[in-house]
Amino acid sequence: MTHTTRPPHALAFPLLAVGGLAFIAGGMLHPGDSGSGTKTEQLHEMLVQSSWYPAHALLLLATVGFAAGALALRHGATGVVGATARIASVVGVVAVLGMAIHLLEALNADALADGRTNLFAQLQVVNETVVDSAWGLAFAALAVVGGVTRSIGNPVTAALGAVGGGAFTLASATIAFTDTFDPLFPVSALLGTWAIWIGVARASAKVPGRTRTSVLR
Repeated sequence: MTHTTRPPHALAFPLLAVGGLAFIAGGMLHPGDSGSGTKTEQLHEMLVQSSWYPAHALLLLATVGFAAGALALRHGATGVVGATARIASVVGVVAVLGMAIHLLEALNADALADGRTNLFAQLQVVNETVVDSAWGLAFAALAVVGGVTRSIGNPVTAALGAVGGGAFTLASATIAFTDTFDPLFPVSALLGTWAIWIGVARASAKVPGRTRTSVLR
């Protein structure tokens, strides 16, 4: 009997591609700050910019795409790839919730107008340093494991994901405390590039490193 339904993992690749595109676009639109004043003042400066909502709407779409891609992927992957996909899917779902809160944080921008920290600003710190950095690390790991095993890409795509995810992790983990690693945020676009590459290559049935024994064949 012929089945026309695609296996669950087949959805992983277009979902990752959409997530990658949205991640890069959202990063390009993300508001910046002057670099002066306290971290709370810098946050307020970004929150009141008109680009806050479109940028973070795209980033929310990105986290949804990555999380949904990892959720679909774990159904078809086994071994270390499957385990990593499962971890990434859990972290991805948490990141979706975190980004949804992050998107709406501009509604309370006035609470930070005096430059003094409050519970709202502290929530932002946790979101960035814990949730965002864990998200970058989880998908960097998925890119590396998938590329090294050649079940999802190859060593080149592994390097893209590792550098991009690592840059995002380091920049997110430190942004609330120092500006030193802020220049790494543009580098994190490489993680989006990884997702697009994987998604497009799979869609065209030319995934780098694809073999007859691939767990995602």
